[in-house]
Amino acid sequence: MPSPSPETAQVWSTRDSILLEASRLFATRGFRGTSTRDICAAVGIRQPSLYSHFDSKQSIAEELLRRDLTLGIDALARMQADGGGAAVELYRYLRWEITYDIEDPFDKRALYNAEILELPELDSCRDLLENFSQQLEALIRRGIAAGDFIDMDVVFLRRTIDAISIEAMRGSVDETPIIDQPDLAASLVTRALLSDTSQLNDVRQRAHSLGL
Repeated sequence: MPSPSPETAQVWSTRDSILLEASRLFATRGFRGTSTRDICAAVGIRQPSLYSHFDSKQSIAEELLRRDLTLGIDALARMQADGGGAAVELYRYLRWEITYDIEDPFDKRALYNAEILELPELDSCRDLLENFSQQLEALIRRGIAAGDFIDMDVVFLRRTIDAISIEAMRGSVDETPIIDQPDLAASLVTRALLSDTSQLNDVRQRAHSLGL
C-alpha cells in the first residue's frame, strides 16, 4: 500500500491521517484487534485529538465505508449517464473500480468483513451497500433484457463482480501489481457475461473511448 510522500503528507489533514492509519490497522489487526490508542500511536497524536474528529472507532469505520461506497455509487451513475449500453457501462465501471482500488492509499481489505459491516452503528452504510448492489444488479438486468448478457441469476453475477473487486483490494497491497490489471479484470468479467463473446473487442474500444 503506497504511503503519502513527505510532500503529500504535509498537506494531509489530521482527520485523513486518522482514517489512513485506521484502515491499515483494521486490515492487519482486525477491527476488534485495533484500539483508538493504537490508531493514535500510528498517527502520532493524543486521544483527545482523535476524539475531536471521531467520537468512536465505529465512526472511523463508518466514514471509511461511506467514502468508498459513495464513490462506487457515483461511478455507476456516471457510467449509466454516459451511455453506451450495459456491456460498455460494466466494462468501464470495472476498469474504474480496479484502478481506484490499486491507487487508493486507504487499505479497504477489512471494511467489507462481517465484524465491521454488522456493527449496529453502521445502518447508514448498510443502506449505501444495498443501494450500490441494486444499481449494479439493475445494470446486469438491462444487459440481459437487451440480449447483451447471458441470462443467469443476477444476484450470483453481482456477487461474482463483488468478489473480483475484493480481490483487487487485497492485491492493492502487493508491491508488484499485475500489469494492466484493470483491463484484465474488466475483460474477464465482461467476457463471462457477454452472450456473444466476439463483441468484447468492440466493447473494450467503446469503453476506452469514453475513458474512466
